[in-house]
Amino acid sequence: MYREEERGLGIWFKDGIENILLAIDEANLDMVSRFDAPEVRIYRQGFAAAISAVATAFGIRYAPSQTATGHAKSVVNLPVRKWEET
Repeated sequence: MYREEERGLGIWFKDGIENILLAIDEANLDMVSRFDAPEVRIYRQGFAAAISAVATAFGIRYAPSQTATGHAKSVVNLPVRKWEET
């Protein structure tokens, strides 16, 4: 633990917070894009909502992570694959 006199100012800039949120969102999007299941899409929706809530708390407008093409990449809107019973 830091002693009181060793602490910094504890100031965060919006740019830094936004970059952290975007990095977390990108990591999550990369992970969930590897799975095709309704539960994963529900998890992603909740995760995106949590990131959005934190961003709003800091006065930052949340935008979903983007692909290299500039289009929003979201597994939330992927079609649900039907599982065949054997």
